[in-house]
Amino acid sequence: MPLELTYKAMEFGPVPMEIYENRNKPGYFSKVVFEPSIMKDGKPQYLVKPNGKFDPDYFAEAELEEMNILIEIFAQGWINSNDVSDASHQAIKAWKKTYSRKPNAVIDPIEEFDRDIMATPEEELTTAEERFLFQHCLRAV
Repeated sequence: MPLELTYKAMEFGPVPMEIYENRNKPGYFSKVVFEPSIMKDGKPQYLVKPNGKFDPDYFAEAELEEMNILIEIFAQGWINSNDVSDASHQAIKAWKKTYSRKPNAVIDPIEEFDRDIMATPEEELTTAEERFLFQHCLRAV
């Protein structure tokens, strides 16, 4: 959730609502195009297609490494989009917790952590927990 958007726990993963709610507005997004499509089971979906060149400057090094790992694993002809989606969302604890409790509910990013980091002494926090709390405090100001 590094983009500080509001995410909902939808069936196929976390969905940023600021993007989802504007997907039908022509020209609203300059870097992507949302193309309506139908899944094999007949459900409607949107294919997100690039409308420009990939710019790695938008991503942290760790995010780029994760993308490369997913490409190496899943860029095979016999792997379908459901496999990729399932695998890429396995690590998102906040989505899994929220979706299991109430599908389509707003995700609280603090649920990514398995313990109450607000009550954890500073010296016991992990780097990821510290980073989250720091960003949380900055947003509150």
